[in-house]
Amino acid sequence: MNYQVNVTRDEDAWMVDIPQIQRVTLALNLKEVDVMARDLIHIMTDENLETISLDVRVELPDDVRRIVTEAKRQREIAEQSARLATAESRAAAKRLRDMGITLRDIGTMLGISYQRAGQLINNH
Repeated sequence: MNYQVNVTRDEDAWMVDIPQIQRVTLALNLKEVDVMARDLIHIMTDENLETISLDVRVELPDDVRRIVTEAKRQREIAEQSARLATAESRAAAKRLRDMGITLRDIGTMLGISYQRAGQLINNH
């Protein structure tokens, strides 16, 4: 069964509210929320832990939620940019190597270490 789990900050812990069973528990950190919620549901309903599905919603003030959302979005953009930079660097390093240019010079041209240049050339 699927359970909604509403998580709010309560001084130095997270309040874990499960409306379907009308119970609340506490978690010291967000990583504990899943375990604490599942355990509480299991204790209250005797439902098998493996069949419990959670829809966890961490409630934050709107301004904080916007900042968190933007930070995640920017991190995704940065990760995509890093993947593209690696692909372009690999292509450039291989072409430069085909021209007989040394790993040290390839590294210098690409702004990376010669060891990294070697990795780019040797790994697919």
